[in-house]
Amino acid sequence: MIAGRSGSITCSVQRRDSELLVSVKDSGIGIAVADQPKVFEKFKQVGDTLTDKPKGTGLGLPICKEIVEYHGGRIWVESEPGQGSTFSFTLPILGPSGQLDLLPVRRSVDLEGLVRQLREQVATHQPRDKSILVVDDDSNIRSLLQQELMEAGYVVRLAEDGRKALTLIREETPGLVILDVMMPEMNGFDVAAVLKNDPATMDIPIIILSIVEDKERGFRLGVDRYLTKPIDTASLFHEVDTLLGQGKSKKKVMVVDEDASTMRTLTDVLETRGYQVVESNGTELVSRAVLSKPDIIILNSLLSNDEAVRALRFEKGMENVLFLIYQ
Repeated sequence: MIAGRSGSITCSVQRRDSELLVSVKDSGIGIAVADQPKVFEKFKQVGDTLTDKPKGTGLGLPICKEIVEYHGGRIWVESEPGQGSTFSFTLPILGPSGQLDLLPVRRSVDLEGLVRQLREQVATHQPRDKSILVVDDDSNIRSLLQQELMEAGYVVRLAEDGRKALTLIREETPGLVILDVMMPEMNGFDVAAVLKNDPATMDIPIIILSIVEDKERGFRLGVDRYLTKPIDTASLFHEVDTLLGQGKSKKKVMVVDEDASTMRTLTDVLETRGYQVVESNGTELVSRAVLSKPDIIILNSLLSNDEAVRALRFEKGMENVLFLIYQ
């Protein structure tokens, strides 16, 4: 028995005729009778989501059911709301009394195939905005990213060159594109330019992942993130989560001008084009920029000075900000 501050879990094992009976009882909120059959279905979770906050894929009990039934047993639940739940399963026993040899009802099973199917089912049940298109002419990079992203629950499609990528994007719009630069026939910069100049695809977030160090060109084209190889998986996943969480590619622009009318006009034009705008009159340019982390700073030439620009360049996360100076 395991006791906690607000409940307990009790495990018991007993032999019953030619079966081994294992039970796990908890003192939780219980499960309604109508919901009990659902707990063994894939991608289903039951309970009060306002208080329980269920997490995960809903595959735990279905996998247990697969394992138990593979060994010739059965699994079930007994529960009443407010009275806790008891999950039980049986396994058949062969041999003289005292020997607990499990009966192998099937001689072989493709465990790798089973795991692969479960991962694929998890991926295909993700919302569409978690779909990612990986574009790289290196098959090893494609395979690595596909494995890592699918294990994290993303739906992944692959393209080996820019032309194939554009074809796949027109067939089904992905939530995000991870793009290499150095590819035959059509390089990554050309693909990004096509996507960012087409109203139908300009909102798709793009992460460039390349050995080529040309971040400025990428950001000018509208690329959302520019990462360099070798792959830093943690950084890549962070950027993927951030961009997919935003829902679409949305550049943040800071407009800096002392004239409120001019600033308002620029803001209206930029917001109409889909940009997220932060305004500043220049008195707190550096601190405001560090706080809001814009992708582009549009600055009145009367307020621009080399010292402020240099100060921002040395701030963490501001290294790739583009400055546009106007008179």
